[in-house]
Amino acid sequence: MRGDMGADEPAFAMRERVAYGAIIIELHGEIDILAEQLLGPRVDTLTERFRADIVIDLRRVTFLDASGLRLLLRARHRMRDRGGRLRLVRGIPRVAKVMRIAGVDTAFTFVDAFPAVADPQDGSVPA
Repeated sequence: MRGDMGADEPAFAMRERVAYGAIIIELHGEIDILAEQLLGPRVDTLTERFRADIVIDLRRVTFLDASGLRLLLRARHRMRDRGGRLRLVRGIPRVAKVMRIAGVDTAFTFVDAFPAVADPQDGSVPA
């Protein structure tokens, strides 16, 4: 399902940035087998950092299939092996339902939004 996107334009996108010492990976659109094949190497590169803190933002994901789940699980596995931390920003109910039905929702730490606002009193960022 490609929606209004042209035939030559992918139905997904990824943007990464750094905020509060964490690498934020924002996924957009349909995270399917094509997205996994094209975005997987970029996500793998980002998860190679030893003890990194990564947040994957799912708020703009409109579709997630088994390939998308595999991408998320691989990122989780790589982060755990390196002593890092991976969190997911909750997506739309349809994405959450796919994760719940697949039985992988409990494998992840979810946050409702990111980045959190730092407390000016202590300079820390709430988890």
